[in-house]
Amino acid sequence: MTRHGSAPWRSARVAGLVVLAMAGPGCTLGPDFRPPPAALPAAWHDRSAGTAAAVVLSDPDPAWWRLFGDPVLTGLMARAMADNLDVGQALARIAQARAQEQAQRAAGLPGLDASAGYTRAKLGEAGLFSVFGGGTGANGQAFPESGIGGLTQGTDLYQVGFDASWELDLFGQVRRGVEQAGAQAQARIENRRDALVTLQGDVARTYLELRAAQALLAVAQGETAARADLLALTQLRHRLGLADRTDVDQARDGLTRARAALPPLVQQAEQAMNDLAVLTGQPPGALDARLTTARPLPDDPVPLAIGLPAALARRRPDIRAAEAGLHAATAGIGVAVAQFYPDLTLTGQFGQRSLALSDLAEWGNSFYQLGPAISLPLFQGGRLRANLRLARAQAAEAALAYRQAVLNALRDMDDGLSALHADRTRRQNDDAAVATADDRLALAHVRWRDGLGDRRAVLDDQATLAAARQDALRGRLQVLLDIVALYKAAGGGWQAAPDEGKGVALWDP
Repeated sequence: MTRHGSAPWRSARVAGLVVLAMAGPGCTLGPDFRPPPAALPAAWHDRSAGTAAAVVLSDPDPAWWRLFGDPVLTGLMARAMADNLDVGQALARIAQARAQEQAQRAAGLPGLDASAGYTRAKLGEAGLFSVFGGGTGANGQAFPESGIGGLTQGTDLYQVGFDASWELDLFGQVRRGVEQAGAQAQARIENRRDALVTLQGDVARTYLELRAAQALLAVAQGETAARADLLALTQLRHRLGLADRTDVDQARDGLTRARAALPPLVQQAEQAMNDLAVLTGQPPGALDARLTTARPLPDDPVPLAIGLPAALARRRPDIRAAEAGLHAATAGIGVAVAQFYPDLTLTGQFGQRSLALSDLAEWGNSFYQLGPAISLPLFQGGRLRANLRLARAQAAEAALAYRQAVLNALRDMDDGLSALHADRTRRQNDDAAVATADDRLALAHVRWRDGLGDRRAVLDDQATLAAARQDALRGRLQVLLDIVALYKAAGGGWQAAPDEGKGVALWDP
């Protein structure tokens, strides 16, 4: 019994040695990925960058929105980064990519399956007798029933066993597949970071637009009150014969235009509050109680840290995502090349088989099967070559996409710097216009008090000052929006968000 039972173990040892001999590192076909040079300039193209105290070339603060000094904005930003649904979807896509990478890694590991079965079989008597000439032997004599009795009775067959298979990665197809899946997962991570940068810019922009709409509404309401007083005074002068009908019509037209400016500002404020609610993962109206009370626009933060062009590639998530995409496409070439080479699979089977369940555990009822199988592609109708051409074309496209991402980043930064410089200059002119209008109103008050002017001049100057303040508010808003766009172009902000490695809560049906 022992002598016969040792044969399976000797064969298993031989198979094990074969596995150890063939499961070495092998070779990995296809080009190895090397990060492409970003070819970034040493300085920004915009001449105003770094030449004024308002802009410095140190690395930007990841939580750049704190420069505005507004705790409400800071709270909204934290809520949006935690609960925004677009970012949540991006996080779910990261989980998908990591699961795909894990599945790809499993393709290079042995597979083991367990099986158990029961079969009952019976041969038909008529079929057996027909085989032997209608129930007689070759000499015409009747075939004895005892010879076929065991075959015509039902038979039970019990079987349990294990099946194993292992496709050896001799030419690196699995390894390149794992590399490709890992790069694709990294691209998903960078896409989420890019979504965070976009989200942070949207929250800051919408919040600033809300505060600007509220400030503009307050100024417009003051202008409307001044226009109403002017109309009342003009109508009184008309009744006294000191003004003609044209003056009354002009005053009424000014009041009508001032009143017409109020509803759009109210609508802008309401839409901004709804947008902020959705950006933070809440239904419209959820933030009205918190945001209805007006707050002043933040001051222009000075100085602004924008960093050097050389650091742009490591901060901009879209550039990092493009690099990961190029990595995945390069690994895909290796996968396509490895398909031209043989596949070697080791298979094995071991189990117990018996006609009686009570005898199933007996060693004499064991069976096994071991052996390698090799598959070599001979003719695929050009499919493999087409796959290789496709992989190389995808890698070429990914390389161009990386270069395009770098160029877009440089353009965004230079456009942002140029816009900020121009809008800051315009804001200075707007502030000077407000100062001039304020001085004129003060002088009109003095002249009216001293009896050298009339009330109409005061009201006219009040309306002029209100219009100048509205222009100045819009100018201040535009400067702040330029700052938001500049920090978004710099790729900052995702570093301050929760780590995507903490996982994502998935819906389990």
